[in-house]
Amino acid sequence: MPPIPSETSPGERWIDIQDDYLTIEAVEELLGPIPDDLWVVAACVDRVVDDIHVQRCILQTGLARTEKVVQLAHEAFQMREDDVGVGEGQPSEDTLAGPELDDDARELLVLRRMLLRRSDNLQTYEEMASKSNWALGAEDGQDDSPVSQELDDLDPWAEDDEKTTPIPPSALPSSPPPISLSSFLLLSVTDVALLLASSLHIAALAVLFARRTNDLLPRRVEILDAIPLHAQSTDQLNELLPSFDYNSAQEKLPSRIPWREVPDWTEASGLALVDAAEATFNSSTSGPSSLPSKSTIKPLSAEELSSWYVDRAKRIDSELGLVDVALALVQHGASQGIPGLDELGEELSLLSQLVYDAGSPSTNTPWNLARWRSMDPDAVVLAYLSSSTPSSVAGDIRRLVLPYLYVLEAVKERAGAPDPNLPKRYLFKYVLSAPLSMAAAVFEASKPTLPASQRLIPKDDDMARLALACLYGSDALREWATMSQIFECLPAWQSASDEAAEEQGGAADATLRTLATFVAPSATRPKVSSQDLLSYFEPLTQQALSRMLDVLDVHLASGEILSRWDVPAPLRWFLQSANDEAQQRAWATRMARRNVASGDVEENDEEWVQLMKDMTRLVGGGQGALKGAFGLLSKDEVKKIFFQGLLSLGKFKLARRLLNPKHGQRPLTPNIIEEICLAMSRELYDNAGSGNLHVGDMKLAYDCLAVVAPPTPATLSEREFIEATSKICSYGVHSRPGVPLAPIEIRLVKDRLSLISRVLSSNENVYKHSEVVLDLVHKLGFRNDLAAEVKTLAMLADAATQAEDFVRAADMSERMVKDVQSLRRKALSTSPTEGSQPLIAQDEAIEVCWHTCFQLGRQPEFPDAKRKLGLLAHALQLCPPENVLDVLAVWRRVEGEAMDSMTGLPPGGHGRNTRTGDRNKRNIHFVVSASLQAAAGQLPSLSTRLMNMNSATAAHLGPISSDAAAAMASKTLNRMAGVAANLPNNLPFSLRGRLGVDETASNGRNSPSGRSQSSDVSNQAKAVFARGVGWLIGADDE
Repeated sequence: MPPIPSETSPGERWIDIQDDYLTIEAVEELLGPIPDDLWVVAACVDRVVDDIHVQRCILQTGLARTEKVVQLAHEAFQMREDDVGVGEGQPSEDTLAGPELDDDARELLVLRRMLLRRSDNLQTYEEMASKSNWALGAEDGQDDSPVSQELDDLDPWAEDDEKTTPIPPSALPSSPPPISLSSFLLLSVTDVALLLASSLHIAALAVLFARRTNDLLPRRVEILDAIPLHAQSTDQLNELLPSFDYNSAQEKLPSRIPWREVPDWTEASGLALVDAAEATFNSSTSGPSSLPSKSTIKPLSAEELSSWYVDRAKRIDSELGLVDVALALVQHGASQGIPGLDELGEELSLLSQLVYDAGSPSTNTPWNLARWRSMDPDAVVLAYLSSSTPSSVAGDIRRLVLPYLYVLEAVKERAGAPDPNLPKRYLFKYVLSAPLSMAAAVFEASKPTLPASQRLIPKDDDMARLALACLYGSDALREWATMSQIFECLPAWQSASDEAAEEQGGAADATLRTLATFVAPSATRPKVSSQDLLSYFEPLTQQALSRMLDVLDVHLASGEILSRWDVPAPLRWFLQSANDEAQQRAWATRMARRNVASGDVEENDEEWVQLMKDMTRLVGGGQGALKGAFGLLSKDEVKKIFFQGLLSLGKFKLARRLLNPKHGQRPLTPNIIEEICLAMSRELYDNAGSGNLHVGDMKLAYDCLAVVAPPTPATLSEREFIEATSKICSYGVHSRPGVPLAPIEIRLVKDRLSLISRVLSSNENVYKHSEVVLDLVHKLGFRNDLAAEVKTLAMLADAATQAEDFVRAADMSERMVKDVQSLRRKALSTSPTEGSQPLIAQDEAIEVCWHTCFQLGRQPEFPDAKRKLGLLAHALQLCPPENVLDVLAVWRRVEGEAMDSMTGLPPGGHGRNTRTGDRNKRNIHFVVSASLQAAAGQLPSLSTRLMNMNSATAAHLGPISSDAAAAMASKTLNRMAGVAANLPNNLPFSLRGRLGVDETASNGRNSPSGRSQSSDVSNQAKAVFARGVGWLIGADDE
């Protein structure tokens, strides 16, 4: 501390010294020598420092200087009271009006009152520091504060009579004060209270409220609202919160705790002149004014108290989400008897359990009352159990869910709409929507063997209905152990009488039939829910439920078998397929064709034998609804499906061993075995991507037929068809450019002979291998089919003709004629009862044959006239009557070319050597006669065709007399002669050209030889001969 100059007066030195250098010694040294009490007291009021000990010394010094004037004033007041007659301690309003006290005395009394208040505030500050563990500094080792005093009591060297009870460690200072002593003494008490409330110094605020109650009560709500919302509930905070008075039904105001039991004489009420002097003094200084008294404070009503608690709790919940703080606030208010807080407390309590006890996962949306009130009960139950496990779900339901549901039930009852089934309904909804493992834990906690008070589901009937709906509504495919666990928890009722059991079983079967229709998926409802299923079991009695549980047992056993073979089905599938044979067959097929490794390696028969046994076991069972999964199928049909699956996987050796056991009876008849192998072979064939029978599905299709032992005609035919398919594909036939022909396309071709045409068109030299092609036709299914062979030979001949291999084409044509001859003989031997199909095939073959012979016979590049005339002779014998003229015209041309070539003349010329020409003509006629005789030897004679024609005509016209026949013959010959004379003019242009007839020759005027219009007699005779022959073989008269 800097030295105090001694040359100045004490008053000046007091004014000049700074507060930080002011000590107790300086106060005594500077103020003690000053004789003016008013100046000293005013200096003490004016000086405020932060050091508690120095401030206490200043206040004590000032109060000591006012003792004398207080004594004089008290004696003067006593004398005045005696004169006026006022009782002791009750001064009148004019007690200070006497001339005994001057203005200085009155100011001293006012200043004394101010010093007393400041002294009280100093003690309040010390108590606040003690309660709040504020660290207050000490100077020069002297500290008379309560904290320092308590520290001194801990001195082990102190005398025993000087020791006091040691303080706890919590009383030791640990934090700086939020406000300095000087600020505390100068600021208004309301501002200090607001500062302490906002900084959460609740203990100091409680002390301030207790010592300055009358000053703080008017603004108590404002001060309480300044406390941060996150403040945790404590005893000190609860003491500050408003309480309720039952008697007055309004707020209960706290009482003030004064520092002095007996107030100072200057603080007594009724000293009007002192109060007036204080008011005058305060108006001229910066000191604090007097605060309202307690008599001006109005307590809050019950509604206002409730509103304040509710508003603050909602603010805590909405702004901070601290449900526990809001709940503690509401619970404290309810404990004080404030009305209107029970419902909010219930909501906060349930929400607090969800947030803090249920362990609900964190979400982006905070948990608060607004979210809680927007949730329906189902969502709340799910939120309560969102973190539950199968081992904890039962306890969580008892601890969290059931209390919530009971509260909902109570709310409904208070609202006048009681719903006693509400807890059961929402609990069932959760079980139906929960995973099977969670549901199993609920059923475990509801076993009939447990006491009713411990069961989550107390009634056996409800438990059975819930289990049925839960299991049949589940989509689980692998949790059969859990499903069996649920089934084992269900009740087992005693069996009823036979009649009652039959009646109840019928009701259950009817319900199952209805339920099977209900659970079937549709366009509007692809899947039925478990909640909907529960409604189907509600009407069933206990006996009917017992029957349903028996059905459930069968379905569970079937489901385990299907799951064992990797073809699981949801439990409701057994309801859907109970009356649907197609579904059962489809699932049996799926079971037989399960995804396992295929191949012809040696198999373990036991696995497959067990599969066949399990499949046949699913056929068996009881009656009605107690049948197995394949109850609508026969055992033979299931075995058939099993072997189909075995063959589809390519396990032919295994299938052959099982179908042909060394000992015992065959599982299936030979006809069924043949049917299975054919069907599977065709399926593999249709799925094959390549026609090569040595690889892929085509090889499997080929080998599958070997399972049938011994081979049957049907299997042999199918093997030949596969061989034909492989052969066709080997020729590189394409369905479209760049795309090879697929096997399925070959099977779907309606006319398989068209495949031969495609083979011939895709390969130029295939026609040379006629036997290979014919064998291919036979394997395509035309074995012993002469009509198909004729058509094939025609295609071969046509291909050879296009390749200008006329010799090979002629060979094919002659072979074709022989086949037609055989076909005609076969057709003549066919009885009418065999239908018209053989006749149609014969007509088609004859049509193809004569066309082929005609086309080859008219080829000008074919040099062999003899064979050409023979082919034309065959065409003449086979063609329809309307085509005879065309064939004869070509015959005439070929005959003329042959005659010209033999005579050595150009076509149409006449040689001078008549003898040589006649000899050549005789040779030509010999060749023609030979050709006609050869044709006649192979085909029916002209007389035979004439007889057939006459018999057909007689059928329409009746018997004809000899004269009529002669007239008809004469008429016909005359007409034929006229037609023959004009033959070139009657033919079409194209045909005339093909016959070698010059258009100019038809008109004699244009003939270059200058001949007459009539033709040569020999030519006319030939024309007449041609027409006559045509008429004889059946030409039309028209």
